[in-house]
Amino acid sequence: MSYIQSLRRAFDILTAVASNTDGVSLTEIAIRVDLPKSTVSRMLSTLAALGAVEKLGGREGFRIGPSIVSMAAHIGMPFSLIAIARPYLQQLAQASGETLTLCVPDGDMAHYIDQANSPRFFQLRDWSGTRLPLHVSPDGKLYLAYQPEAMIEAYLQRPMQLFTSTTISTARAMQRELSKIRKQGYAWDNGEYNAELIGVAAPIFDEASKIIASVCMFGPSHRFPAPAKATALIQQTVEVANLIGAKCRSLVVRSATIA
Repeated sequence: MSYIQSLRRAFDILTAVASNTDGVSLTEIAIRVDLPKSTVSRMLSTLAALGAVEKLGGREGFRIGPSIVSMAAHIGMPFSLIAIARPYLQQLAQASGETLTLCVPDGDMAHYIDQANSPRFFQLRDWSGTRLPLHVSPDGKLYLAYQPEAMIEAYLQRPMQLFTSTTISTARAMQRELSKIRKQGYAWDNGEYNAELIGVAAPIFDEASKIIASVCMFGPSHRFPAPAKATALIQQTVEVANLIGAKCRSLVVRSATIA
């Protein structure tokens, strides 16, 4: 497939600028897109005139401009969330060697909306589009943990289907699990839906501190480490979820300012 070179270059520059909400310098952008600084400078001037990027006041650097922010604000969930989260998921999948998913609450279900695959030879199935009951996935348990007590009580009064020998299926056990999740800030999957998969999920919060989504890192149970040995993977998952949340909140604040 052939590309119009100038459009491709402009897109690459926008991608580089969008990689850091605090701004990216001209030198760093030129390195990332592998173009001379003079070429990048001319293209940034054009993009700035269009409102696609803006120069940071008081110091060298550029960030995404108001016209892009305004367009993004009109893209509904979950598409805007996927666009924000995907680069982070892909980067962590490459760094960790594990599979990452993006999930959102959907009533009494956890809805997986995107996936970044592990670079390993052995590939897991694509969970995008899958909906799971809240009590059987780490993402679903996160959503329950951060809900009002009345909503939690209502959910736990219903029968909770067993899927594996480790599925939490009693209200008392789930209450203990939810309390643990709130204390530690993440949810562990102990093969509760699929005995062959283990992982960890971390929450993404909006500007009102409401959970809107989650990031999950998972892998086959024969290889993925136990919680005590998975400290680095847990921290990476939490950090990426925090970065995605910060970017989402920044977009909301900037769109409100522009409006």
